Amino acid sequence: MLLLILRLGDALNVGFEQFYLQREAVGRDASEVLDTYVYFQGITVQQWGVGAAAGLFKALVGLLLIVGANKVAHRLGEQGIYSKS
Repeated sequence: MLLLILRLGDALNVGFEQFYLQREAVGRDASEVLDTYVYFQGITVQQWGVGAAAGLFKALVGLLLIVGANKVAHRLGEQGIYSKS
């Protein structure tokens, strides 16, 4: 259960390098994922606020997935990542 919870936080990572390297071959619309969007908005276009907001959104969704899965684990009687107070 612990490994499942920790892997949920990594569920939003899809492999930035693969999409970035194949961007020209498959087209920009087909290779646009959240990681490449953050990179191109923050670095290439230099819209730091938009890139930071998208990256923060991704981090918050990952955190919500981990906390939600931990609560489900506690309801099922498992230990989870941290114990309830």
